[in-house]
Amino acid sequence: MPTYAYTARDRNGNPVQGVVISADIDTVRELLRERDLFLTSAVEQGGALPQESTGVRVRRGRRVRIGDMVVMSRQLATLVRAGLPLNECLYTTALQSENQYLRDVLHQVRRDVLGGSSLAEAVARHPNVFPELYVALIRAGEAGGVLDETLDIAAEQFDKEAELREKVRSAFIYPIIVICVAIFVVGFLILFVIPQFDKVYRAFNAQLPLVTLALLRFSAFAVSPLGFPLLLALTVGGYVAVRRYIRTPKGRERWDRFKINVWLFGPLNRKVAIARLTRTLSAMVRSGVPILQALAISSRVANNVIIMTAMNRVAEFVQQGSRLWMPMEQTGEFPPIVTRMIAAGEESGNLDEMLTELTRFYDRDIEYTVQKLTRLLEPALTVLIGGVVLFVLLALYMPIFNLTNVLRR
Repeated sequence: MPTYAYTARDRNGNPVQGVVISADIDTVRELLRERDLFLTSAVEQGGALPQESTGVRVRRGRRVRIGDMVVMSRQLATLVRAGLPLNECLYTTALQSENQYLRDVLHQVRRDVLGGSSLAEAVARHPNVFPELYVALIRAGEAGGVLDETLDIAAEQFDKEAELREKVRSAFIYPIIVICVAIFVVGFLILFVIPQFDKVYRAFNAQLPLVTLALLRFSAFAVSPLGFPLLLALTVGGYVAVRRYIRTPKGRERWDRFKINVWLFGPLNRKVAIARLTRTLSAMVRSGVPILQALAISSRVANNVIIMTAMNRVAEFVQQGSRLWMPMEQTGEFPPIVTRMIAAGEESGNLDEMLTELTRFYDRDIEYTVQKLTRLLEPALTVLIGGVVLFVLLALYMPIFNLTNVLRR
């Protein structure tokens, strides 16, 4: 059907502009009358929009930022709550999106809806943009007639996930920067400073300590025509090999186990995984998603194979009629506060509220943990990097202390 850009006036005479899909202008006039609007002009835009034409494909390979998803979900929820037809809500939301790829996807979703698909079916065709959680919330909202509420919940989920990522990023960004600076400094010494010392020691034919000799040999190898390319190839090859191993089922399991058990950062990684789990499970229970589906999706959102495996075992017991907290406690992967609060929620019939409170607790706890880690890592990394540089300098200057004896010879 063609698309019409219309100008109308409300009961107070105020001008109103918009876009509507209709068979003809008479139908446009009837649609506007139902909204207490009086049509003054309507211009056909030539059928389907360019983004929606069958000859244009949605561009793939682009990523949508989590902030774009927050804004889009809140705008769509507001328009749905205002009572506009879903296709117009999608069209208006697409026009207001700053992300071109998201705009194209929304136009494709709108075309699928006009073709008879439900909104959940339409967004499920774009898993690279709409995650499984988003699709499940929309499906629950459409089934319960509360699509605007579930869209708000989805926006809140994206918003909280963005905050969580920022907290975790702030914990890791300082050590990464310090380590990169240390690698740069040590590399500069090896490639440019140590060769100069090597020339001096060779000129005096001095007896060198074993540590200094090893450092000079390594520097000579690094500045050789094949040395630096070989070191670079080994570094890149090792990184690629580790990444490929992590992508295997066994490698992913070992890596995720290491992440939640490693000294210093393990507790933080476990808290982040549990916070994602409880936040997602709370949203889905509140939206009326079946508990088994909610458990399956929330376990995947946790983004940790160990937590996912534990929740899969929990789901098996729940399917057999067990309470949720009991198998969670038996897995040994969840702190007592998690199982106790879930048990209280099941007992009182307010599981979603208790999960929400548990998520708030972990959000605060993650923030405190990040602050403590930052305060601890600053002096620790300073001492570590200083020790490495001091070792290199001492290895270089130790022969100079004996240079007087060499000259006497």
